[in-house]
Amino acid sequence: MSVLMQWIHLVAAVVGIGGLGFIHMILIPASRDLEPAQRDLLFKRVSRKFQYVIWSVVLMLITSGLYSIHAHAWERPWGVYWKWLIVKIVLALCVFFISLGLNLPLALFDWLRQKRQMWLSISFTLAMIVILISAYLRRGG
Repeated sequence: MSVLMQWIHLVAAVVGIGGLGFIHMILIPASRDLEPAQRDLLFKRVSRKFQYVIWSVVLMLITSGLYSIHAHAWERPWGVYWKWLIVKIVLALCVFFISLGLNLPLALFDWLRQKRQMWLSISFTLAMIVILISAYLRRGG
C-alpha cells in the first residue's frame, strides 16, 4: 500500500506542477499575441478545465500525504525532519490556495487573477521548493 500511495502522491505532484508550469511558461506567453477578449476567453476555458485537475490533484496530495505522514513520520521524534515537513506542508498549502484561487470562478479571487502571471510565478517557485524539501526528506532529513 505504501508504494501505491507514494506513486499517487508523485503522479499528482507531476500533473499539478506540470500544469502550472505549462500555463506559466507556455500558455500565458503565447497568449500575449491575442486580443484581450480572446485572451480572456482562452483563460476562462482553460481555467474551467484545469480546475477539475487542480481539485483532483489537491485531494490526492492531501490524502496520500496524510497517509505518508502516518506511515513514515508519525513515530519520529520532534526535530529537523518534522520542522522541514511542516515547512513543506505550509508551502504546499500556499500552492494549493493560489492554484485554486486562480481557477475558481469566484469574484472573491479576482485580485489573484488580475496578477495571474505573478501569482503563477510565485506558485510555481513554491512548488519547486516543495519538491526540493521532499527530496531532502526522502533521503532521511
